[in-house]
Amino acid sequence: MPIDLTNLGLECSDDWVPLPATDDMDLDYWASHEAQNITERYEREGRPPADTARLARSLRRVAADSRTRTPVCAFGWYLSGQYDVIAILEIDAIYPDDTVPVLTLEWLAENISAGDFGEPDVRYVELPLGDAVRIRENMAGDRKWRFGSRPVIRALTYGVRPRDSDGLLTLRVSWTESVVDEPLEQIVDNIAGTLSL
Repeated sequence: MPIDLTNLGLECSDDWVPLPATDDMDLDYWASHEAQNITERYEREGRPPADTARLARSLRRVAADSRTRTPVCAFGWYLSGQYDVIAILEIDAIYPDDTVPVLTLEWLAENISAGDFGEPDVRYVELPLGDAVRIRENMAGDRKWRFGSRPVIRALTYGVRPRDSDGLLTLRVSWTESVVDEPLEQIVDNIAGTLSL
């Protein structure tokens, strides 16, 4: 019997807000409740009172967008005092099927990189969970307006083959602000190292 790759664990700071990945959660209710939690966290961190309604709108938008990709689990990175998500972390499980009967890290690296702005930085590494590939790339995002420019989406993806499994896990973090590139990459590297089944 194949290993259930959806029964996983990871460690991250309270800045990473878990997003409801399934359709059985009412997003309006969840966003209001989570916005209150974030507001209280900001106050504990010494920030002035936050606009809870604004946070709730952001949370709902982020969770609804993430649901369209149906990840196993997802998180939004809300730094202290911020109203908009800084980065999105999504984890997915890939199992062999008739179209790809044997999954490899090389196959994953070839099939999930965009290369919109040159070749992605691909490195094969070892994580406590198993062999992995680390892919850092920049890609063109969707236009927000019909004639507007396309934003640059930055992404760091880990593909992991858990030991004794024929499936793969992917941990993908995406963001748009270049100012957080270096610290966020280090944070994601640390989170990837905590993945467990």
